[in-house]
Amino acid sequence: MSTHSHLTIFTGTATDKGAFRDNNEDALTVAGTLAVVADGMGGHEAGEVASRLAVRTLSYSHLFTQPGGMTEEENEQALADMVAEREAQKSETTSSYRSRKRKNTTALNEQIMKTLERLRVIIGEADESIKTTLNQRAGTTLTGAWLTYIGDQNMWFIFNVGDSRTYRLVRGEDLEKTADSLSLSGELEGVGLEQITVDHSEVQYLVDTGQITALEALTHPRRNVITRALGTGNYWEPDFWVIPAKPGDRLMMCSDGLSGELSHNYMARVLATVEHPQDAADVLQTAALRAGGRDNISVVVADAITEEEANRRAAELKALTATESHQIVEDANEYTVTHTATPDDPQIVSERELSHEQ
Repeated sequence: MSTHSHLTIFTGTATDKGAFRDNNEDALTVAGTLAVVADGMGGHEAGEVASRLAVRTLSYSHLFTQPGGMTEEENEQALADMVAEREAQKSETTSSYRSRKRKNTTALNEQIMKTLERLRVIIGEADESIKTTLNQRAGTTLTGAWLTYIGDQNMWFIFNVGDSRTYRLVRGEDLEKTADSLSLSGELEGVGLEQITVDHSEVQYLVDTGQITALEALTHPRRNVITRALGTGNYWEPDFWVIPAKPGDRLMMCSDGLSGELSHNYMARVLATVEHPQDAADVLQTAALRAGGRDNISVVVADAITEEEANRRAAELKALTATESHQIVEDANEYTVTHTATPDDPQIVSERELSHEQ
């Protein structure tokens, strides 16, 4: 998708320790256009420290304040390269273009690979921070989505370590395009919920190798055993997905305390029918608690909207919450302030001057 309109995210979040846990080892954050959920492991306090270290490392990183993790100059150069490449494609025959495309990576793909490597480095820093702080006594899963752009292309960068998940609500034409996708489930009245990430867990491995079915995985005794995590000293490499972004996209990130309690059909119905992302997050969390709440529950619902739409919503919210005090502050610049002090009025008298006078 090609567009010059930059997108941002409109989010709702919810987290709860669940019905049986003494503390909440989950952590979540929304920082700019980055949304992250982490599920800590390691017992009381250690797990919650690990998850918070992970989300703090990412939310404090300057990488996510720059489009595609690039400087303004790099992004302008990327746009120029992409435009030049498109112009060159117009003048090529179909056969020569296909031949060249097999040999060379496009300018956009080159920048995407650079951004993925930078993102991997930041996740590696989170892994190292947890290991150093907790001496490998705890770990955390991590999943998230970053809405950004390279050149004139808006896109989602999605990442995952462990069994926390990122889903995408699929509707209309997108549903037809992904109908054959193995990760698409919960189709309901023209709406589908696509699980973008793939769990790093023992039961997922058993499903992938055909040893058990997806239905059997739901009740398998080792369904909570994961094979990748940050901070444990073991293998932690993240998986990445890059997908085009457009206004109206809705993504959901959650810990297994939510996805393990609710069906795909139910989550799809809520995400498709509850308009405000905060309301959707609250409904999903409440439903997970009512379904059992056997684990910590965390969820972030993120909508992609244009910057113009974001400004409009901000103005509406400002108008709805306006008070007399807000109006006084806004009108302060219109008041004429008369200063009564004169240059001859003493403002500060030093101790030295005071002693000299005495």
